[in-house]
Amino acid sequence: MKKMYIYILIGLITFLFTACDTKTSAEEKRDTLSNIIIDDAYIILDNQELMQQYTDYNEQLLKEFDIDFRVITTTDDSNIDIFTNQAFTTLQSESRSNSGKALLMVVNVSQDKVRLEVSMALEPIYTDAYVSYVERKGLVPYFRDNKVADGIYMMTELTRDRASEAREGKEFMPPMESKSIGGGAKTKAHIGVIDPNVKKGDHITTTTSDTPKDILNKHIHVLKTHNKNPDLEIYSDASKVFFKSWTVTDINMNNEYRFINQCNKGREFRYSENHQYAVAMNHPVKERTCSPYFFKKERGKWTLDISTMSKVLRFNGPMQWHFDMAKKFEIMSNYEFAFVGLYYDKNGYPFISKNKNLGAKKLKWGFTCSAYYDPRDPSKTIKCWIKQLQQEGVAKNRLGLQQRDKILSAGEGSSLIDNISMDDFMEYMKTIPSGKKAVVTVERDTGEVKVLRTTTP
Repeated sequence: MKKMYIYILIGLITFLFTACDTKTSAEEKRDTLSNIIIDDAYIILDNQELMQQYTDYNEQLLKEFDIDFRVITTTDDSNIDIFTNQAFTTLQSESRSNSGKALLMVVNVSQDKVRLEVSMALEPIYTDAYVSYVERKGLVPYFRDNKVADGIYMMTELTRDRASEAREGKEFMPPMESKSIGGGAKTKAHIGVIDPNVKKGDHITTTTSDTPKDILNKHIHVLKTHNKNPDLEIYSDASKVFFKSWTVTDINMNNEYRFINQCNKGREFRYSENHQYAVAMNHPVKERTCSPYFFKKERGKWTLDISTMSKVLRFNGPMQWHFDMAKKFEIMSNYEFAFVGLYYDKNGYPFISKNKNLGAKKLKWGFTCSAYYDPRDPSKTIKCWIKQLQQEGVAKNRLGLQQRDKILSAGEGSSLIDNISMDDFMEYMKTIPSGKKAVVTVERDTGEVKVLRTTTP
């Protein structure tokens, strides 16, 4: 077996230790992860969203590549080499891999060291050159920002990317001189040591004649040149603030550059009625690895709204995008125009309804609705949230529906349909006979509940 080591100084992270009640919660979460992460140092399991992303990547590694990747954080005072060797032996004897493909990362907080061990079956894929590259361009930037948990997740993401490349027959060629080749790869993590050059880059300006496509092309150039300047004019004001605190690595930028260029063909730009917002997107169902990009006008110029994208877009192991439905409902109303006609499953993945009657309903009443996620009751995921209304439509002018109304029920008395689903509501509106009364109960953004009534056309 060949061992690859990463000895990384990771001082100044004892502040990440949590109180006893947090530890209890972490232990409960550990059980649900079936020991793919053993967080005895309590530095990563308190981030539920991050852990879900980690779990997705981990399961994808096992399913696609038969790679069993585990993480242990510890405060054990024994030699980290011995500790890791013993843990790795146990991992191999209990491995979920059928072909001996195992990876183990051990983070020892007390010793301020990290070690990665790779099984013999994976030596040709995860070479010393690869380890050197991800140390310096992947892990170190997160450690500098005191984001150890994010660095561990980043390692999982990169592990899957490298496995995908190897499956395609691609050898790893580091896009940099590798300073650590041979028996082990070592580097300092520089925890909390700010790199004065990390947020620097050539200034990029925009003009009022730039279109969203122009802005996106400038963003692609930023990715290609590893320009990490957060104050570029191509970004919205909120996005500039976001980038000032967000860890951006060369590897992140390389990956986004690769994915965005794969999606050039078939990308279209959609605009809101007031021409203040735009979305660049490919087919949201057939091309799910092609992320949409949001744009907004500020001071008469188009800007890239990375801030909103970061809040509502999520990606699974194969890099398919989906929405965080709770946050989508809260903050994405300005961009809903681009997603008219789409519906979403409970995980936020878009789909096109097979209900052939929905198109007729839209024409008759002049509205569209989408499923929304109710954070107060996660089990209620299929409801109708009014996202667009025709200005001259019956739904707006006679029934009194407003954009962002949440439909609670339809009908009344013995015909009341409470907690109505999206498709059932659309069918209800379609099948009311002409001249009969439509009764709809809605909840407004303010929390006010109103009963709306009108005679159908």
